[in-house]
Amino acid sequence: MQMHSDFNIRFNPENCTGCRICQLICSFTFTKQFNPDLSHIKIRTPYGHKPQLKVLDTCKKCGLCVEHCIYKALEIVEEDDL
Repeated sequence: MQMHSDFNIRFNPENCTGCRICQLICSFTFTKQFNPDLSHIKIRTPYGHKPQLKVLDTCKKCGLCVEHCIYKALEIVEEDDL
């Protein structure tokens, strides 16, 4: 798996359903466990509000969360485009 360091992940809360696929692919890729608590992504869903997502500083920048987000809530952006 190729790791990158020249991009960031942008979150579009309007597209996010809170399904946590991004967390599951992240945790499984790096720990071989489907456990959102072991992911480099944290999602909060306050009652009655859209999910809130934070990519932790420990992110490996593999991009698999973006690739597997079926709702297009995550996208890769070049660091210059932030």
